[in-house]
Amino acid sequence: MKVCSIFRSGHFLFLLCLFAVEGKKSPTGKHTCRKGLLSQLTENLYIKATSLKSSVPKDLIKTTRLLKKTTKMMFMTNCSVRDQLLSFYVKNVFCRLEVGSDKLYFISAFQVLQANMDACLPCAPSTRLTSAVKKLKRMFLKLGDKGIYKAIHELDILLPWIQAYIQT
Repeated sequence: MKVCSIFRSGHFLFLLCLFAVEGKKSPTGKHTCRKGLLSQLTENLYIKATSLKSSVPKDLIKTTRLLKKTTKMMFMTNCSVRDQLLSFYVKNVFCRLEVGSDKLYFISAFQVLQANMDACLPCAPSTRLTSAVKKLKRMFLKLGDKGIYKAIHELDILLPWIQAYIQT
């Protein structure tokens, strides 16, 4: 049992280091676009999302969705929506979690994914929240702590969006 745990921890640390190195800036000061890395990161996030979801209370709110179909269309075509949605998860959802090694790994990998997506298709930072993210944030805040659980359980929606975006 201890050997398995040590191996798993070592494996996670290795992957985290790999993601950190892969996500670093090139000597010119710019991130380099690595679509293969993006796909690999997303696949690893799928696996870790299952563990993350099992570590938080179940989402019992079935009548409300944070990530709607209309938001998906905007996510695929509007870089501001994409950037703001990923930042929302990092700043508003993940930062409210009690940090354990599995959560830290997930958050770090998600941030590396975001940085690499920015490198592939840079987006001028928007100072104004897009209407889609504004609505999502309003609903998230209205749900209170349950909004955190809902957002984490909706990673099953967000990760396929990211994967589809990467493939286009």
